[in-house]
Amino acid sequence: MITIVIWKSKQGDILGFSTEGHAGYEEEGKDIICASISTLFTTAVNALEEQLGWKDFYMVTGNESNFCEVWTPDEATTKERETAQVILKTIIRGISDVEESVRENYGSKYLRVTTKVK
Repeated sequence: MITIVIWKSKQGDILGFSTEGHAGYEEEGKDIICASISTLFTTAVNALEEQLGWKDFYMVTGNESNFCEVWTPDEATTKERETAQVILKTIIRGISDVEESVRENYGSKYLRVTTKVK
């Protein structure tokens, strides 16, 4: 199962998100659920790097847990945070769409998305 945690501030701003695991829907390289989530996370990292010039704001491990996390840097300016919110909200919309589609078509055993306040 892929587990995604979306971290928000008490004010509702998105601080970051993490993902861990494999869907196990299909063999590696053919798993459309994993591919969808990987594409969204890669798009988030690329957009934040390209639009804001951020570096070292994410971590990826290629081991069995397949862990990735993305965080808004503490030192980000107000303008950067505003831009990051647009990017992160767009990615989270994509994650929600994938979650809904997976649940409707395959059930809830492949993907779990939760939101936590930090």
